[in-house]
Amino acid sequence: MIFIRVLVLAALIAAATMLFGWISVPVLAAVFAVVVRSVSAPGEAALAALLGWGALLARVAMVPAFSTLLPQIGAIFQVPGAVVAVLSVLLGVLLAWSAARVLSGFVARTVAASV
Repeated sequence: MIFIRVLVLAALIAAATMLFGWISVPVLAAVFAVVVRSVSAPGEAALAALLGWGALLARVAMVPAFSTLLPQIGAIFQVPGAVVAVLSVLLGVLLAWSAARVLSGFVARTVAASV
């Protein structure tokens, strides 16, 4: 069940990122954390973001211009191009984890206060 939830969220994150940009990642992760209400929600959201943005990166890597662009972007930041790619995926992971963590803590605190 968790595997399916993560895969569905990964597909949603990838699709929403293509349509609405990076801001959709924390929004979807927050909604996921509220709906799932599990202590593992932040980890699941982070894994889903890793899979979703990793799939997007793999898709973009198939474009021939990507092999030219990545080293140029790396040269701007004075790091290898692969580091830029890894950091971009890590950004999505951190966005998803932090949003899910904040909301899961808020939901747990609200539930505990109402009991």
